[in-house]
Amino acid sequence: MRPEVTAWLARHGLPACCALDYFQLAALATLLGSALALRLAARDGASRTHTAHAIACGYLAALVGGYLFEALRAVPAAARVWSWRPILHAGRAAYGGLLFAAAAAALYLRRARQPLLPFFDRVAIGTGLTFALVRTGCFLAGCDYGLPTAGRWGVRFPPGSLAAVAHARHGFIPNGAPSLPVHPTELYEVAVGLLAAALAAVPITRGHRDGRAFATFLATYATGRFAIEFLRGDPERGAALSLSTAQWVSVAIVLALVAFRIARAVHPPPQATPPPAALPQGPRPIDAQSKSCHAPS
Repeated sequence: MRPEVTAWLARHGLPACCALDYFQLAALATLLGSALALRLAARDGASRTHTAHAIACGYLAALVGGYLFEALRAVPAAARVWSWRPILHAGRAAYGGLLFAAAAAALYLRRARQPLLPFFDRVAIGTGLTFALVRTGCFLAGCDYGLPTAGRWGVRFPPGSLAAVAHARHGFIPNGAPSLPVHPTELYEVAVGLLAAALAAVPITRGHRDGRAFATFLATYATGRFAIEFLRGDPERGAALSLSTAQWVSVAIVLALVAFRIARAVHPPPQATPPPAALPQGPRPIDAQSKSCHAPS
């Protein structure tokens, strides 16, 4: 889809560099999310150094985790064809990046003896924006496409795209033709990411730093991702019991959030006890020497 966008920009006299690719959008998302988290850390009086280090750990872990998640999912296919090719050419999973990034950041913060929940609240908005921009890159790259649709919102990917190749392989279209109109599931996820960021901003602006902003993001994205998966058309996503791998991860995230909420209700975190109020000072007692009488000389 990116060549189509580039051609549209050229027709309107705009430079082709405006059509950012997947990696450029991912880098832009990281910069925006990091800047927002560091600004919130400064406003909260938290350590900007530890915040930056935790973000860096999370970013590197997301790059590795996104690939490992897909590589592990490709193991059965590699075993069937007795080849390393499915593993070596695995893509990147959004959930893999998210889970590995959260684990790496939490590990760093634990070792640095920094609070976890305030940090994750500060990165919640940026994480939603990251998913929105990354899925925009997926749309431009033509991956993660949807099922065919007769709706007006259907998108036809150009010849040679993943959707067009898959449709030609199944005999739906001739070779070299654009794909059938499909659900723009990438743009659906863009909307979910923006919605999750907007909802996470509510507790942030109200001053809460107890994990509810990040939990709001997770619940919103997991619910939206679970629903969107039913409209996905790319087959290389893994499946078990009629649900995709991402749907099972979504279910696990929602159950974990429910368990966390119940645990907090049963065992609430200790509240900081306010300092005792100063007792009113009464009249200062007079010692024996001060009240003794002296005879006039």
